[in-house]
Amino acid sequence: MIPVKLKLQGFLSYREPVTLDFTGFNLACISGHNGAGKSALLDAVTWALFGQARRRDESLINNHPSVKAAEVTLDFDYENNRYRVQRSNPRGKTSSVELFILSQVPGEEGRWKPLTERTIRETDQKIERILKMDYDTFTNASFFLQGKADQFATARPSERKAILGKILGLEIWETYREKAGEQRRQKEKEVRELDGRLREIQSELDEGPQREAHLRELESKLDELAGQREERAGFLDQVRSYHTALEEQRKMLGTLKSHMETTLRNRERVEATLSARREEKTAYDKILADAEVIEKAYQDWQEARKALEAMEEVATQFRKHEALRHEPLRLIQVEEAQLQQEKQNLTAQKAQIEVAQAQNDVLKAELEALNEKIEGLEGKLDLREQLESDLQKLQADQAEAKAENPRLKAEMDTLRARLDQLEAADEPQCPVCGQPLSEADREALIANYYKEGEDRRDRYYANRDLLNNFEGSLRQLGRQLADLKGVDAALREAHQAVDRIENKLATIKEGQQEWEKTDAPRLAEIERLLVNDDFALEARAQLKQIENELEELGYDVEAHKHLRLVEQTGTEAGENLRALEQARAALGPIEREITGLEEQLGELEETLSDQQAAHDEEAARIAALEAEMPDLAQAEAELHNIKELENRLRMDVGAAKQKVAVLETLQRRKAGLLEAREALTQRIADLGQLERAFGKDGIPALLIEQALPEIEETTNTLLSRLSNGRMSFNFMTQREYKDTSREDLKETLDIVIRDSVGERDYEMFSGGEAFRVNFSIRLALSKVLAQRAGARLQTLVIDEGFGSQDAQGRQRLVEAINLVRDDFEKILVITHLEELKDVFPTRIEVEKTTQGSQVQVI
Repeated sequence: MIPVKLKLQGFLSYREPVTLDFTGFNLACISGHNGAGKSALLDAVTWALFGQARRRDESLINNHPSVKAAEVTLDFDYENNRYRVQRSNPRGKTSSVELFILSQVPGEEGRWKPLTERTIRETDQKIERILKMDYDTFTNASFFLQGKADQFATARPSERKAILGKILGLEIWETYREKAGEQRRQKEKEVRELDGRLREIQSELDEGPQREAHLRELESKLDELAGQREERAGFLDQVRSYHTALEEQRKMLGTLKSHMETTLRNRERVEATLSARREEKTAYDKILADAEVIEKAYQDWQEARKALEAMEEVATQFRKHEALRHEPLRLIQVEEAQLQQEKQNLTAQKAQIEVAQAQNDVLKAELEALNEKIEGLEGKLDLREQLESDLQKLQADQAEAKAENPRLKAEMDTLRARLDQLEAADEPQCPVCGQPLSEADREALIANYYKEGEDRRDRYYANRDLLNNFEGSLRQLGRQLADLKGVDAALREAHQAVDRIENKLATIKEGQQEWEKTDAPRLAEIERLLVNDDFALEARAQLKQIENELEELGYDVEAHKHLRLVEQTGTEAGENLRALEQARAALGPIEREITGLEEQLGELEETLSDQQAAHDEEAARIAALEAEMPDLAQAEAELHNIKELENRLRMDVGAAKQKVAVLETLQRRKAGLLEAREALTQRIADLGQLERAFGKDGIPALLIEQALPEIEETTNTLLSRLSNGRMSFNFMTQREYKDTSREDLKETLDIVIRDSVGERDYEMFSGGEAFRVNFSIRLALSKVLAQRAGARLQTLVIDEGFGSQDAQGRQRLVEAINLVRDDFEKILVITHLEELKDVFPTRIEVEKTTQGSQVQVI
């Protein structure tokens, strides 16, 4: 990974936007005072790439109130591609990360194509796959971060193996082991499935003899049922022929029965007609017996009709005059309705006037109370103005006292000094002008000074008391003013209420005057007109004339009703007369029809007797045949049952044949499955060997053992250079167990360091010596990683590694850095030591300002 450009804002000490371009150098020193923000640049790189730094979460956000988020953008080159990572952490919100690659497709050069995944975790994993390393591997191999320089050296042996494994790209072997194990488990599952299928096949093959015997038994039963079916089919054909003949005879019996039923219906019809004609003849005989009465009733009805016609003419004249009454009656009713409505309105208005008059006294009482309230509020308003004046005076006195007391104090001190001079002087003289004073003048001057001092003292103490009591007086006045705060609003509301009540009283008075002047007399007049019916006089006169004319007609309604009733009742007389005439005309034909019907009924009786005898004879013959006839349904059911049994048995025979025939197929399938199982078993054995080979004790362990000598050689070369040949380094991969009874050795990865004193633990070396060891190991790991396949570390960063070295040690570290300079595209050294700034060709100066950390490349 080669950094190209770094942009950061709101990140740690970098409040304002800062951009650092790495393209102009390959070796540079990052310098600045402690706390200026040097290490924060490296934190920005690791946070952009992996989302990790020395601190996490919102602690990375600059603590200035104006900063809302920490944002870092890093452009870097890797494997001939340029990538961009943008990571942001807004305050109080979820962080985000975006990944881009610079397009190299013709026509799209210079365009950033997104590689961001759906989630932050997936995008971080994609960055790790691109770099072929995670945060721990990155910082252990090429980042000498402040406070983490000894991370590899102080790690446990198992952790060192893990770090080396990641540096050497051995994680892929764990992937291979997992895939081999997954394939092995899949093949074992397939073997178990094959074993299950083989057990099923063998179980069926073991049933072979029983299946063949069962087939022979079913075929024998089938032959027996076939004979029974043929016998039953012949018997059924014979029964069906018998039933066919019997059915023909039944049809004949049905025909006889049909003829007999037809004769019965004809007889019933003739009997009904004969009965109806006899009833008609009896009715006609009864009407003819009453002929004289019927004719007399008809004559009376004709006379009543003539009288009704005369009455109808009088009624017509009466109705015409009666219709003339409608218009005057309507006019009377309309005028009466108008008077009643006006009376109702005036009565309601009278009730409103009475209610308003009752409210009048209440409103006057409210008005008097409001006037008293206004008087009280105006008094409070005067009090508030007085309090405000007192408050202004109190504040002015306080300001004056605060300004006056220092002056009074100075004047009193001056007077005291002059008094002391006058009282202590052997030769009195004026302390102001220096002229000699007589004793009397001196005493007079002393007395005058005393008086002036007492006046100033009294004034001083009065001011002090005022200042001491100022807050209390101020609070008291404030409370009193607060109590009077709403006086203006209350006074306005009271005046508004007075205006409303006065308006209501004026309205009530106007309404009362209007009522007494106009409406009350009108109400009395309307009541008189209604009581005396003294309205619509012209219509009433017209109505009286019409009623006199009706009386002259002499129309009697009751007599008219009686005549109408008589006429309606007489209608029956006309109908009776028509019935009498009909009876006289129809009596002869009916008597002749009755005689013919009686003769026809006798003939039908004889025919019905002959038909009944023939039907009974045929029915007896059929009953005798049915008693001897076999049951056709039973014969058909027995044949059907035998066929059903035969069909089921044929299906059983087919199934049994199929089961016997499948045995040969199962034998072939068993042979194939056994061959497949053998191949799978061999594949499982091969995968098991691969799984063990890919495990940590297999190929990865061998690769680590092969890499260790190279790492040791490179480390010792650098360490010897840094320590002037006094220190050496090597790995110890095995050691004895604490349990001395065990003969084997424990796998480990211990660090062994020697100097001129001898072999010592890492912790026993000084800070400068430990850093030389760490620096040598780190550079060795970086060089090994750069020479192997997998991840490429093309950037080396050393954060504050020189502080623990003496002058000679620092010089050797600089020489070591120059020694490996060609192995890296970028080398950055962070230091706050002034004497090292000019050693490097490029310096990145970091300065802490009021706007946050700033960067300048020199």
